[in-house]
Order: sequence, then structure tokens, then C-alpha cells
Amino acid sequence: MKRTAYLFVLLVLFSTGSAQHAEPWSATRELRIKEASRLHDKVFAMYKRVPELSPAEQKWLDGELNSGGGKFTQGVMAAMDSREYDISTAKSGFAMLIMPLNNLSLKLSCKDEVLMWTEVASRLPNGDLWQSVDSLVKRKIISHSSAEDFAPSFLAANATLRSQAILDGVVIPYLRGELNCQ
Repeated sequence: MKRTAYLFVLLVLFSTGSAQHAEPWSATRELRIKEASRLHDKVFAMYKRVPELSPAEQKWLDGELNSGGGKFTQGVMAAMDSREYDISTAKSGFAMLIMPLNNLSLKLSCKDEVLMWTEVASRLPNGDLWQSVDSLVKRKIISHSSAEDFAPSFLAANATLRSQAILDGVVIPYLRGELNCQ
């Protein structure tokens, strides 16, 4: 019994003595800029790995997608299952994330900073984007390792968790008047 008590005391002392306090990424403007830069670099790296569509590919894709007159026809469905559709969806989805992430490195008012974070939070859980990225990985257009640089596990789930962290760490504290904007 004494031995167990001693081990418990040693464990408590060791854990409190060796633990270091790390501020959450959302605690200060400086830490949020670092997080935005880190996230920007990961998203931009994936964006660069997605090829550009040729004008002919873009024309074909647009024609097929518009061929159904707003209905899901066989042609529209085939286009939505194409390499070109996945490339177009990934490129535009990443571009919509890169813009506000890049803006977060600028000197912004607190309100504008929170607006940029809100845009990121609303665009990260884009299911079409992550489905297209998964498809591009399966098609070997994006390497599996580059996708894992962004998320070592399921991409869409990771994006949703990041979005939730932004809402919990930046947007909600701002609305409550508790966000450190310095």
C-alpha cells in the first residue's frame, strides 16, 4: 500500500513538474497569424499539386455540366464523375480558402480578422472539395503523402474539426467580447 502511495506521489510530481503550458493557437493575434500561415501553406501546397485544366477540358466540362438544363442527366452525372470535374472543384475550393488565409497575415481590424476566420471556417468543411481531393488521390493526380500533409486521416473530418476549432477559438470569443485582438 505504501509503495502504491509513493508511486502515485512520484507520478503526480513528475507530471506537474514536466508539464509545460502551451497557449492555444487562438489566444493571441500573433499565434493566430502563425496558425493561418501554417494552414495557408498546407492548403496552398495541395492547390499547387492540382493541375490546371486546359481550355479544351474546361470547355468540355462546362458544356457537359450545362447540357442537362439544370437536371441531373447521364451526361451531367458522367461529367461530375470525371477527372476534369475533380480538378475544377479542387482548384476552386482551395482558391476560396487561400484568399482569406492569405489576408490573415495582413494588419486587419479585429472585426475583419474574425470575418476572414469565419470565411475559412465556412469553406473548410466543403464536402465537394474533399471528395474531389480523395478522388484525385485515387486517380494518382495528387499524391497520398501530400494529402496526408494536410490531414493524416480522413480529409473531410479533419477539415470539419479545424472549422469547429476556428469557431470555438476565434468567432465565438469575438462575439462574446472575449477575443484578444492585440
